[in-house]
Amino acid sequence: MDGYSNINNEKKQKIFKRVIVIFFSTMLILTFFSKTIQNLSLPTVILSQPHSGVLTYEITGFGNIVPKEVIKLYPSSTKKVKDINVEVGEKVKKGQIIAILHNEVSNPKLTEEKIKLKALETNLEKTLLNTKNTEIENLELEVAKAMKKLENLQRNFDQKKQLVELGAEATDNLNEAQYDLEIAEEECKQKKLKLKTAKENQQISLNRQKKEIESLKYDIQTQQLKINQLKEEELLISPYDGIVKEIYYQNSDLAFYDKPLCLIVNPKKGFVFSANIENDNENIVSVGDSISIILKYKNKTMDKTIEKIITKDNCKKLISEIDEVDFFGGEKYKYRIIKKSKPFDTLIPSTALGKDNSGNFIFLINEREGALGKEYYVKKEYVVIGDNDDQNTVILKGLDNRTCIIYDFSKPIYEDCRVRPTQRK
Repeated sequence: MDGYSNINNEKKQKIFKRVIVIFFSTMLILTFFSKTIQNLSLPTVILSQPHSGVLTYEITGFGNIVPKEVIKLYPSSTKKVKDINVEVGEKVKKGQIIAILHNEVSNPKLTEEKIKLKALETNLEKTLLNTKNTEIENLELEVAKAMKKLENLQRNFDQKKQLVELGAEATDNLNEAQYDLEIAEEECKQKKLKLKTAKENQQISLNRQKKEIESLKYDIQTQQLKINQLKEEELLISPYDGIVKEIYYQNSDLAFYDKPLCLIVNPKKGFVFSANIENDNENIVSVGDSISIILKYKNKTMDKTIEKIITKDNCKKLISEIDEVDFFGGEKYKYRIIKKSKPFDTLIPSTALGKDNSGNFIFLINEREGALGKEYYVKKEYVVIGDNDDQNTVILKGLDNRTCIIYDFSKPIYEDCRVRPTQRK
């Protein structure tokens, strides 16, 4: 009986040991699978290390083709448009008739030119009248009178001298006659001198007036020609081979002398590409940079150089010379500028950068020992950033190049949360 009892006890102990082993084995298996399942549910994060390199700036925008030379054709006076012989966009030859205009019955410009002609004719009449000098005529009369008087006094003196020699006249009367003769001679001399001076001045004045008269006659002829032209049809002619860019009137419109009838582009003078630079890029773009102008309609790209940058009204505009002439002017095209920065020691992907009220930060990966091995968790690290492009950002302070950073993640993460790391490919 005792032996049977001992055998039962041994069996119970073996069963109990087996149960204990099975229990702990089951617990270990459940813990392992629980850990595995939990790890699979953790956010997956992609790790990467900072690297050195350069930033690549890609600047895009739109600009316009601008012709270097555009001429405006004006009518010489306000006229009515009789016929416009061209259309916008049409290529024209030098000397080709662009439009025909004719004068209106009530043309204020014609009236104005007629008034100017009348004023010139009046000035000519006044100038011709001024050539007749009445002063010289008066001086000539005075000289003639003085000479007549001198002749009479000379005759009187000669008579008295003969009478004095015969003893029939007193010497005092002769002296008086001689005195009167000398006075008359001096007076006649002064009047002749005055007449001579007046004639010399008159000659100078006549020479000047002659030139003025010739000038007035020429102005009258020119003015008369203007009036005749205003009365006739006017032809607007293209000054060179070009392209009609704009036409501002239609047939039967009244074309004003101070507003152009049309614009003609001179393609031989060339074109420029002009585009505004955004404020964010104005310090990146500089003269000498390469610029690609994308011509979709031609399915090609023009690679040019930025010739100059103009600043006006707090806006910067880049100018690039275009040697091709197959443009109209005003076309709008997209441009692209790609420029490399100087080398930087520490660059990270911009997607790895976050920002909160305390500043810019990145997430690092840390590890610690857990119940079933290593566990990985997130640590937030604040950094000082510099410049950036579309992909990378410069880190100025707060990061070692040997430190692994979290580049991307499958679920939202936060500081101290557990994660499942994987290396960036």
